[in-house]
Amino acid sequence: MTITQHDPEWGAMTFDHGEWTLERQAFVGDYEVPIQVEPEAGSQDISPLQRQAVRDALALSPAALQASASAVVQNYEVYREMMGDAEMPPLSDPMDVWNEVTPSSIAVPPHADEGVNVPSFLLLAECSWDAEHGLTVRFRNGIADAADQQGELGLSD
Repeated sequence: MTITQHDPEWGAMTFDHGEWTLERQAFVGDYEVPIQVEPEAGSQDISPLQRQAVRDALALSPAALQASASAVVQNYEVYREMMGDAEMPPLSDPMDVWNEVTPSSIAVPPHADEGVNVPSFLLLAECSWDAEHGLTVRFRNGIADAADQQGELGLSD
């Protein structure tokens, strides 16, 4: 069953397949991406921590991406060590890593289920160095602190 409602802060959002999708989208660099929120267990409500995580996602700025580059570079470097310089040249500037990433969506999973007590969200993206698996970048309090293959990183890892 699909439900559409108006949120006073974000406007229209639709509940379908167990998650809310906001009509309003976040800007990640040059990309506009949808935000999907999976409510806490047994509810359709978005918790206060999840609300703050959505606010953080909507407020992503170039400065936040710059501060977050090191988490993504760390993942890039793991693959570069395996592939070698010929396949994956060293980055001249940590911000260059974002040129290799194409964001696709932002997911805000349940926080209580994982015992997470800071506003957190996951940026799901395609990346040049792992086209098969893609990339998940975890943001806590609006700054990325980890990156890994999609499906390998949760809020509490």
